Amino acid sequence: MFPLFLLDHHMTARELGFWNGVIAMGFSIGGSSLGGLLLTRFSIGAIMRRVFVLRTISMVFQSSLLTVLEPSTLLKGLAVLSLSVQHFLGGLITTLTFTTMMHCSQRADEGIQATHYSFLATLEVLGKLTFSAVAGGVVDWFGFQVAFLLFLTLSAGTALHVWTATFTGALREHQLKDQPK
Repeated sequence: MFPLFLLDHHMTARELGFWNGVIAMGFSIGGSSLGGLLLTRFSIGAIMRRVFVLRTISMVFQSSLLTVLEPSTLLKGLAVLSLSVQHFLGGLITTLTFTTMMHCSQRADEGIQATHYSFLATLEVLGKLTFSAVAGGVVDWFGFQVAFLLFLTLSAGTALHVWTATFTGALREHQLKDQPK
């Protein structure tokens, strides 16, 4: 929804297409790559806790930009920075999420591991699509500022859940197993 806010606040479609399309996608790929690299050195839980907290902080920054009503070069620069950081962290989260799904699927019976993973991947995509379909209506109904406050609250709740969940269940086992003795 943030790109639509920028489109409504004097960023041209061409600028937005370049920054949110080309540049931000490069940051997303970079985040995914870094996620893979970090997983070779640190536990999933430790990385997830930090990344989700960073994502929440980044959402606070992005949401604060909604209060600036006067378009300026500085606002455009901060908006591009915000888009880039969000895509970078989103790439990191995607790698961590799919790695977690693989770990969970490895715990299933051997005969259904592929089906289990496919089901989890389907749920992940359905979650994104459902939220994307609803987000526009929420913004139309409440406006950008209130909607983003709601989105920020949901993100903070997710970060809190991830923080506590990484100390229990399958992620905890991998965390303990991966730690040096």
